[in-house]
Amino acid sequence: MIGTSAQRTRAVLLWLPTVLLTACSGRAGVGTVEILLSDHREAIGDFGRLTVEIDRLELHPASSPPDTGWVVLNPSIAQADLTQLTRDSSLLIVRQAAAAQTYDAVRLVLSSAIGVLNDGAEVKFEEFSEAGRVEFELADGETSTILIDVIVQSRLDHSGEGYVIVLGETKQVAGD
Repeated sequence: MIGTSAQRTRAVLLWLPTVLLTACSGRAGVGTVEILLSDHREAIGDFGRLTVEIDRLELHPASSPPDTGWVVLNPSIAQADLTQLTRDSSLLIVRQAAAAQTYDAVRLVLSSAIGVLNDGAEVKFEEFSEAGRVEFELADGETSTILIDVIVQSRLDHSGEGYVIVLGETKQVAGD
């Protein structure tokens, strides 16, 4: 009887790592995230050109604490002229695979921006990083499209600060 118990224990010890390895190596589902950039109309009309340098975008898994877990997405383009993204225009800046799961925010990070006003004056913007709340489910094998609308505001009338870039609406616009 002792030999039988020892044999069972040995069999379990040999079998368990195989089962665990198989369970852990199973690939999680993967979907595709598309992120579009557009510009709200507030003060963009003051500019002949406003070129933003897109550093990165980040997705936040809903299951992660707010300050951690951000998934970095690399933009497919490095620059965008916001004056070309008004009305119903938008620009695809990311199309990338990501883990299939629920996300609750998208962060846009711009390393800089330089604008030329209609009167020829140059306006420089510092680094910009802001997250917009948007809850969406990225399903295995499917595509979710998110629109990030940035707003260029004039604060000349109020505080004399000049122009600022702020995050407007961030929303899911399409999906498979």
